[in-house]
Amino acid sequence: MQESLLSIIEELERLASYTGPWKGLRDKTAALRGRVAELREREQHLDDVLVIALVGGSGVGKSTLLNAIAGDRIAATSEMRPCTNQPMVYHPPGVHLQFEGWASTSRSALENLVIIDTPDSDTVVRHHRALVDQVLRQCDLVLLCASAEKYLDEATWSLLRPLQGQRSLVCIETKAHGPGSIREHWLQRLQDEGFEAPEYFRVNALRALDRKLSGEPPSPEEFDFERLEQFLRQELTTERIARIKRSNAAGLLTKTILDLQACAREAKPALEQARQTLNEMNSEMAKVCYENLSERLFAAPHLWTYAVGREMSLRAKGFMGAVFRLAEAVRSLPARLPALLPWGNARNTIGQRAAALLNNPEDAGSLINTTSEKVLDTYRARQSVLGLQMAKAGFDPPESQQSTTEFSEEINRRLETALRGPARDRVVRAAAWLTCWPVALLSDAFPLAFIGYTGYKIVRAYFTAPLLELTFFFHAGTVLAILLGVEIFGLAWLARMAAWLARRGARRDVRIALNIPGLCFTPERRILAEIEAETETIERLTRYIIT
Repeated sequence: MQESLLSIIEELERLASYTGPWKGLRDKTAALRGRVAELREREQHLDDVLVIALVGGSGVGKSTLLNAIAGDRIAATSEMRPCTNQPMVYHPPGVHLQFEGWASTSRSALENLVIIDTPDSDTVVRHHRALVDQVLRQCDLVLLCASAEKYLDEATWSLLRPLQGQRSLVCIETKAHGPGSIREHWLQRLQDEGFEAPEYFRVNALRALDRKLSGEPPSPEEFDFERLEQFLRQELTTERIARIKRSNAAGLLTKTILDLQACAREAKPALEQARQTLNEMNSEMAKVCYENLSERLFAAPHLWTYAVGREMSLRAKGFMGAVFRLAEAVRSLPARLPALLPWGNARNTIGQRAAALLNNPEDAGSLINTTSEKVLDTYRARQSVLGLQMAKAGFDPPESQQSTTEFSEEINRRLETALRGPARDRVVRAAAWLTCWPVALLSDAFPLAFIGYTGYKIVRAYFTAPLLELTFFFHAGTVLAILLGVEIFGLAWLARMAAWLARRGARRDVRIALNIPGLCFTPERRILAEIEAETETIERLTRYIIT
């Protein structure tokens, strides 16, 4: 049990130092630190002496009972009430105590017991009540003293209620006389207040004290006093003392954790509601961002054609590949021209930067800024709603600027990942198919066959016939130009189709990337996750004490 208690205390110490955004837990840290300190103290003294407190209203005979147990007038008694102004500690010699400033007598024959007589619990003197409260917090066992005239006073209950379940309780009716007893009514009241008193003694402390001072044998007029002494001397063994101390520590631990559980239970619906709102707003913002990107990123189809054409130029093979490379260089000159000028900027639009990413995924200079004022205004409006909900639930929302910055960075990161990943893969695959060797050989077949045939005609005419007329070369060049034009047009048309398919696939990739959870409200998510982790810790501690 001690090892388990140590691990739980360490967890509670961590919770007691909490300074995070959960206001409900922060409000409990001061009280939690005090309870953890008390648990530490009790954990270190599980094998120590048992500290007993005599508690009760004025005139019930607490000091007389202490004198009777000691067999001497060590505590002042008086018919004028109250007469105990400070705690009186009755302890065995050699016992090290930490009750500085209190009166003490070190001659007890009760080896493992320390008995403390307290001021009256129903006193109007605040200092006296504070002393009683201090003794109660340091004791292990409470001997609740009462008489037939005073056993239901609210002042005593108000001191005991905060320690409910944290202290073992023994009831002592100190001024017993005659057959009547308050036992049943008193125990019922204790049960109604949530206390348990497994031991009950009905004694006449004054007669027991007079008998001890006179040296006479015990008499029936003392009622259960002899049994009370037997309980203190024989039944409170070292093993039972350890059980009482462990029970008190377990009671304090249970109350501490149950208080935390009440806080966690109160926060749980608010957490779930905030999480649901956050997820709904995340889906809504993903839709807004996609519409914004559709207007800006996919509004220029020719840039995707440029990306596919440039990739094909890098992979082109054969005769037609060289011609296509030349034609592509001429065709893309307007897009490349700004970069060739000192004052130009080839990436001054989001589409141009996207095309640059598709062609060169390692280019860090092609980072895209996709957020517009429209998107940011929508985000700030949703963030205000979520922040108000979190504040009402007792959770501190993050700074708005931090959340907005992380939102913009996350959109850009996801878009760049989609463009550098699956979107670029589509462009590369399309260019690879359109420039593969079978396509290159097929496209080269007709122009090369015509060039070969024309060359054959020229060589044959040179050796066997008159020289060819100029019109032959003009017609041959025209036919070759037509063949090349048709094939270049065909490759360009295939490149446009591939670009259209790549652009269409990229739309799907971007939509998927934006709909992945965690697009926006990242700081808010961290706060909710942190609070959920603390509530899970509290629930785990609760399950431990219940099982």
